[in-house]
Amino acid sequence: DIITAEPAELIGTGTASNNDYIHTSIEAIHSIDPGILVLIGAGIKSGKDVYNVIYEGADGSGSSSAVALAKDPEGLVNEMLSAAREAWDERMSKK
Repeated sequence: DIITAEPAELIGTGTASNNDYIHTSIEAIHSIDPGILVLIGAGIKSGKDVYNVIYEGADGSGSSSAVALAKDPEGLVNEMLSAAREAWDERMSKK
């Protein structure tokens, strides 16, 4: 099971959630059930944004408008996938 946490006011803006929102959302969801996976979205526009939310503790990230509007959607998706893998590996190596 996974839940998406994204502030409505950031959807489609290209401005990603800050680390306080990421941590607070994950803590709130895990206080109910630590087995629920957390996807942080809204305003995700680059691999850097994906890297940050994964590194900060999210299990996933998502983007729709940035990919749909990208000049090279496939390239952006590949950038985001690479960033997710890199962030996950770095987060797991510090445990």
